[in-house]
Amino acid sequence: KEKKEEIEKNALRYCASLDELLDIGELDLVIVCTPNDSHKEVSMAALKAGKNVLCEKPAAMNASEVREIIKEAEKANRFYTVHQNRRWDKDYLAVQRVLAEKEIGSFHTINSTTYGQRGVCFGWRADPKHGGGMLYDWGVHLIDQILELYPEKKVTKVYGRLESVLTPAVDDYFEVKLIFEDGVCANVSVGTFALEPYPRWYVFGDRGTLKLNGFSDTDGGISRIKETTKGFDSVRGIPNLGPSRTMAPLAPDQIEVLDLPALPDGKYVFYRNLVDAVLGKAKPLVSHEQILRLMTVIDCIFDSSRQGKILDVNL
Repeated sequence: KEKKEEIEKNALRYCASLDELLDIGELDLVIVCTPNDSHKEVSMAALKAGKNVLCEKPAAMNASEVREIIKEAEKANRFYTVHQNRRWDKDYLAVQRVLAEKEIGSFHTINSTTYGQRGVCFGWRADPKHGGGMLYDWGVHLIDQILELYPEKKVTKVYGRLESVLTPAVDDYFEVKLIFEDGVCANVSVGTFALEPYPRWYVFGDRGTLKLNGFSDTDGGISRIKETTKGFDSVRGIPNLGPSRTMAPLAPDQIEVLDLPALPDGKYVFYRNLVDAVLGKAKPLVSHEQILRLMTVIDCIFDSSRQGKILDVNL
C-alpha cells in the first residue's frame, strides 16, 4: 500500500501484477529488477507479450536458463539484453586504453578487486534461494569486464573459490582465476569484509605496471621501465642493494612515469544505445553471445568451487 501511494504521488502508473503491466499496449521496454531467481520467468513473460527486455544482471541463474530466454527473444523478434553498464566505468576504460595502446607492453596478469567493509549481504542477496551472494552480485560485472578485454580469446582454465565468511548461507567472498589461450591470467576477487584499502586494479605488463586505487581514472599510476635499462645492468656497480639483487628497486631515472589516460565520461553510453535499440536504430551493445559466454563462465566458477579444482574449458 505504501509503495502504491508513493508511486501515484509521483504521477507514475502502479500495476498490481505483471500481467497488468504487460497489457499496456504502448509499452516498448520492460526493465527486470526482480530478485535473481525470477529473472528468467519475468523476462520470458515480457518477451512473449511482445516487449523488448533489459534485465538486471545476472541474466538468469545459469547458462541453460539464458539459452531459453534467447530462444524466446528470437522467436518474438524482440531484443533482450542485460545491464552490464560497468563496461563504461572510467577505471575500466582506463585499463582498456592502456591495453590497447600497449603503454606497459603486453598484459600477462590482471588483478581486479573490489572489497567492502560492512561484512553483510543485504536483503534477498543473503538468501541462496533467490540467487544471493557476491558472485551473482559484483562477480558478473567484474568478470564481464575481463571477458570484454579479450573478446576474441578463449578462456582455457577456470578456478573459483567461494567462501561464506560472515554471511552463512551465501558467498560473501570469492576468488576467481581465468586463464586465456595465450596465457594471460586474470584474478578477480570480491569481499564484503576488508578493513584495509586494496587497489581496484593492479596490472602487470612485460614493460611496466598499472595501478588504479578506486573507481576512477585519476587515482593511481602507470610506470614502465626505460628501454635502455636491461635486467642486472641496472644494479651493476651499486655496492649496497639490501637483502636481494633480484628484488632491488630500480633507480628513479630508470623508470618512466606516464600520465593516466584522460577519458570522456561514458556513463550514458549504455542507456543512449538502449533508447536507439528501442527505436530500431541500433542493436544492443550487450549481445546474446556475450551474455551466454559470461553465464557459462559463471557456471564453471561455481563448479570449480564445489569440486575444489581448476577446470579445463574452451569458452
